[in-house]
Amino acid sequence: MKEREIRPENWTLLFKLVLLLYVTGSINLSVSGLTGWYTAAILLYISLDLFTHIMRSVTMQRVGAAVSVLFIIAISYELNPILTLLIPVNLHKLAVPMLRHPAPVLLLMLAPILLLPKELYASYGLAAAVSYLFLAVLSVYADKSRAYRSTLESIREEQYRLKRQLQESLEHRRQSEYMFKLEERNRLSQEIHDRIGHSMTGALIQMEAAKRLYATDAVRSAELLQNAIHISKDGIEQIRQVLKSMKPLNEQLGMNRMRVLADEFAATHEMETQLTHEGDLDRIEPLHWRIIQQNVTEALTNTVKYAEATAVSIHIQVLHTMIKASVSDNGAGASKVIKGLGMIGMEERTAAVSGKIIVDGSKGFTVTTLIPLASA
Repeated sequence: MKEREIRPENWTLLFKLVLLLYVTGSINLSVSGLTGWYTAAILLYISLDLFTHIMRSVTMQRVGAAVSVLFIIAISYELNPILTLLIPVNLHKLAVPMLRHPAPVLLLMLAPILLLPKELYASYGLAAAVSYLFLAVLSVYADKSRAYRSTLESIREEQYRLKRQLQESLEHRRQSEYMFKLEERNRLSQEIHDRIGHSMTGALIQMEAAKRLYATDAVRSAELLQNAIHISKDGIEQIRQVLKSMKPLNEQLGMNRMRVLADEFAATHEMETQLTHEGDLDRIEPLHWRIIQQNVTEALTNTVKYAEATAVSIHIQVLHTMIKASVSDNGAGASKVIKGLGMIGMEERTAAVSGKIIVDGSKGFTVTTLIPLASA
């Protein structure tokens, strides 16, 4: 959504129009009334202001303001002194670039009052003061608006940079994972070839030799078959050792998935997310990890939808007889919890392994999953 830009020139032009309407009305109510000369002078003044307004050059704008001041002085002298009420706003445009301090600017705007009839002192002083206050407030507001737009643009650039950096990091992560898989496949292939392949080849040679000697030397053939059996057993044991070394622990699989879940949630929702754990996580079975992950995901979804929180914490604790997984936020909480489909699904999943769900909305919102340990 594009922000509306505050243009001080437009507001200044509107303020000049209000002053001009006041001056025109005062002249029209006077004894002389609004004659053709007044109308021509006012139209010429409006033309000068519009010309100054559309000029992009700052120098030309100042020249236009100076010409407007001189023109107002001339028509005030020839037609009506009340037209001098249009001078202060034009003097302000000339004075501000040269006089940085506000007091000299105000004094310069009030200076023409010395040349006016006494009956216009109050009107001119009020017009000068109102013009000064209006333009000063407008200048401050415009400066704040420019600073806001500049800050917003910087934030957008930083957001774009971080988004691009995140995309590059994700791409690097995908490439790293792919290279890791290739390296792991290569290592596994080499290990199978060096260890298991040699054993199987040796056993095959022994069996081929036993087959040839079976008719002529049964004793020797039996010895070769026995050797082949031993070699095959060793090969099977080596296969078990290789597979065992490859398979990660349940703890590593479960916590890695939970870390990925927490990181993705924090990056997607810009919410401070903390993941902690304690106890022997290796006692948690794969089925329990799956239930915990699903319940934590549902609890985080509810936090985004209803909690109005800025931070959320995930804590997994292995006690003596059970597993405790809780999701807590610092949101508004709720005195009465209404169970939806998500909460009912959490209870059903947990009840399938004889566990239960506890919900507390007194301080923020906390959803706790309790699962008994299989060995308890």
